[in-house]
Amino acid sequence: MKLKILMTTLLVSLAFATPVVAYTKWQVRVLKRSKECFYCNLSNINLSDSNYKKMNVTGSVLNNADFSNTNLEKANFTNTDLTEAQFDSANLQEANLQRSILKSANFWGANLQKANLRGADLTEAVFWNADLRGADLRDTNINNASFIDAQLKGAILPDGSIYPYR
Repeated sequence: MKLKILMTTLLVSLAFATPVVAYTKWQVRVLKRSKECFYCNLSNINLSDSNYKKMNVTGSVLNNADFSNTNLEKANFTNTDLTEAQFDSANLQEANLQRSILKSANFWGANLQKANLRGADLTEAVFWNADLRGADLRDTNINNASFIDAQLKGAILPDGSIYPYR
């Protein structure tokens, strides 16, 4: 009797178990056709060398995603988890990254002019040679973030002050 209950419990739990996958083909198809995917898990996706202007992935999880050399102008990443994402040489001009998690993300050489990063977690993010002119960095966490050779003229800093135009 105990064995029968154990086997039944095991079979029922296996029937309702969800596989651990980063994303489904359907989610990728929706994103590529409509440039939208709300609250999707697209971790590890490679969208490098593409055009996703005005893409909207609000509330999604895109850990380790690769957006290198991608046009993401005016894209909406509000409340999105982009931990360890790659944005090397990406165009994020006027993108909305408000309240996003960008821990250890790489923005080497990226264009973030007038991007909204307000309230984002930029812990250990790399902005080497990035263009952040006019970007909104208010209320961001920049612990251990690196801004070597980044352009910050006119950017609103975490404390609300504006970086000098010198």
